[in-house]
Amino acid sequence: MIYHFILNPKSGSSPKQKKLEPIIKEVCANRQLNYHIYYTTCSGDALEYVKSMVRISSERQRFICIGGDGTINEIANSAPSNPNVEFGVIPNGSGNDFVRNFTNTRLFSDINAQIDGETIPLDLIKYNDAYCVNMVNIGFDCAVVKEAEKLKRKKLVTPGLSYILGVVVVLFKKFGTKMRIIFDDGMVLEKEFTLTAIGNGKFCGGGFKAAPRANLQDGLLDVTAIDKVSRLTFISLVGSYKNGTYLESKAAAKVFHHRQVPHFRMEFDAPIPICIDGEIKGAKNIDFSVIPGAFNFVIPKGCEYRNKN
Repeated sequence: MIYHFILNPKSGSSPKQKKLEPIIKEVCANRQLNYHIYYTTCSGDALEYVKSMVRISSERQRFICIGGDGTINEIANSAPSNPNVEFGVIPNGSGNDFVRNFTNTRLFSDINAQIDGETIPLDLIKYNDAYCVNMVNIGFDCAVVKEAEKLKRKKLVTPGLSYILGVVVVLFKKFGTKMRIIFDDGMVLEKEFTLTAIGNGKFCGGGFKAAPRANLQDGLLDVTAIDKVSRLTFISLVGSYKNGTYLESKAAAKVFHHRQVPHFRMEFDAPIPICIDGEIKGAKNIDFSVIPGAFNFVIPKGCEYRNKN
């Protein structure tokens, strides 16, 4: 086994990563492991690093990235469905939503727990020709992520607070996205939506439980779409959206659409921004499908997947 620790100096707090480097070296040296430490230099660098290491060696390799959801998205896109490649994460981003799907998340920062961790196969969302690990957000949520990125640059604004403030900012702007959601059974939803969320994992936005029934191992996409509603109505429902209780709310049922499917399509009149694992990209037509068991993920020793099959 070859161990790779991928550090992203632009993610979260760089000093934390600098403190981890000597710990990684000490632990790996004491355990006489074959390991490498790599610092990314730009967006996409983690993806290219994994690809290059996979080309060099056919030996089983474990890549542990220190960073946020965007960094783990990169490495997931580097070698999906490769049985000799497994991935772990030491959360150091703004939201760290993916690890919320597991227990004892503090152990994700324990190097020994990462090395001794169990690998399990998790699903991936495939959107067109790329992959998503956790969640795709379109509309209101995506706009909030854009605002939160701006707010995080301000002093005294923590990553968690930036998302909440982003919600407030976007509420006072015009919002609503016209789209067509086309399901394989013939159902078509065509209207303006406040937001849509396509979940593999349950959480986004630093703890919003946007896809409460999502399961990383069930071979299904959790699709939630909220009709365009007034600001007052949205404010009255946002609490249930954050807590993940909207599927049990009679008030929410009037404007929320929820389905679990392995495949569907989205179409827009013009290219729009979409949020993939916390990173903003763009698209006009999107084909969504689930790729079962394509992501070999390391669960640190002492942690468990909350929805373990």
